[in-house]
Amino acid sequence: MQNLFDLGGRVAVITGSTRGMGLEMARALGAAGAAVVVSGRDGNAARAVAGQLEAEGIRATGIACDIADVDSVRAFAEQALAAYGRVDALVLNAAADGTPGSMLAQGPEVFDDAMAGNVRGNLVLVNALAPQMIARGDGSITFMSSIAARRGSAYLGMYSVTKAALDQAMRSLALELGPSGINVNAINPGPVRTEFSREALWGDPEREARLAANIPMRRIGEAKDVAGLAVLLSSPAGRFIHGQSIGVDGGLSAQ
Repeated sequence: MQNLFDLGGRVAVITGSTRGMGLEMARALGAAGAAVVVSGRDGNAARAVAGQLEAEGIRATGIACDIADVDSVRAFAEQALAAYGRVDALVLNAAADGTPGSMLAQGPEVFDDAMAGNVRGNLVLVNALAPQMIARGDGSITFMSSIAARRGSAYLGMYSVTKAALDQAMRSLALELGPSGINVNAINPGPVRTEFSREALWGDPEREARLAANIPMRRIGEAKDVAGLAVLLSSPAGRFIHGQSIGVDGGLSAQ
């Protein structure tokens, strides 16, 4: 019987994968058999992480990519295709930091930076890598959104706007790419313990306790909690999951 989660012979690109959720997703995709491309703004860090994964028996390549820089994103796509000749699974995890504070007090430069890092760069990379998926009639694209896309926030309002935009981009691309056999989805994590979220979510023990008290599972997530869903959506097991925003939030969105 076919292993529905077997990614042998496939290539997965995971942006923002030198640490946190991105690294755990790269590790899980590689453990399922995929060759993985890891990336971060620091090319040396990306190559070092690729070396760590290689030591774990995972075929990996590290390439620099600044998701907010259009030229960097396009160069990254070219290098990823040159490295393996194809990209089967694209996981769009890289993002700009969520700038906390009142939306009324934030100027247009905050909005521009948030959109560049969370929306524009992701769509530029999709535009660069989707054509070779379309030509094969196969592939998967997974956006890393957030539960913030579904909820208002007086603390991370601008970040919420960009994540809602990602969810909508995912739905539109699902309609466009579905006929070509490409499944497009979004993962919507709740509070997850990563360095990226330290300042906003869990760096203060009292804040973390308040967060956990409102989550049905009574804890915030860990980076590994997201990795299994990325494997599902990139594998044969997830081929008919399409156009969905899927929460990984300990039940927070069930309330």
